[in-house]
Amino acid sequence: MRIGIINLNSGNLLSIVSAFSKTGNEVVVLDKPDSNFDVLVMPGQGRFGFVADQLNKNNWREFILDWIAQDKLFIGICVGMQLLFESSQEDTGAKGLAIFTGEIEKLDFPKTPMVGWAQLNSVDENSNGNFVYFVNSFGVRNSEFCQATVNYGNDFCAIVQKDNVYGFQFHPEKSGDYGLQLINETLQGVAACQN
Repeated sequence: MRIGIINLNSGNLLSIVSAFSKTGNEVVVLDKPDSNFDVLVMPGQGRFGFVADQLNKNNWREFILDWIAQDKLFIGICVGMQLLFESSQEDTGAKGLAIFTGEIEKLDFPKTPMVGWAQLNSVDENSNGNFVYFVNSFGVRNSEFCQATVNYGNDFCAIVQKDNVYGFQFHPEKSGDYGLQLINETLQGVAACQN
């Protein structure tokens, strides 16, 4: 399987590449759209508006929407997950990809930003109870496609999934053994569909 990591100039790509490489698949960092891959991963750190602006460069926005429309696996991480929604209170003029309906909100955390480990609450037995690593101040409070939540002052979505699109508000690449397990399970799902 070939995995393309989208470079939007907004995060530490090294840890993402390292984690996905541990699956035994070929991993390539992409500066420009390239359809010769099985999976696309969109990491993002920092401001919603900056990363949304990066989507408009090199025609990433249109390419990603077309990719998802072709039922190919797409994974958004951290701000990369937030960009799967329509908009964000962080930068009100910036537009997300609108794969999911809803707005990213500033969350009422005991301490901002939220930095550290939190426990997933999920109907999925493989996810429920596992601890994952977060760095965020914004998130989506609820979505019909929410697969797991976390409570840190208030509940918010940690995992969203709709067909071939997965979003992780946390950093699976920094979430220890479970994070690597989650990456593997997500990739195995697409591999099973291809066989």
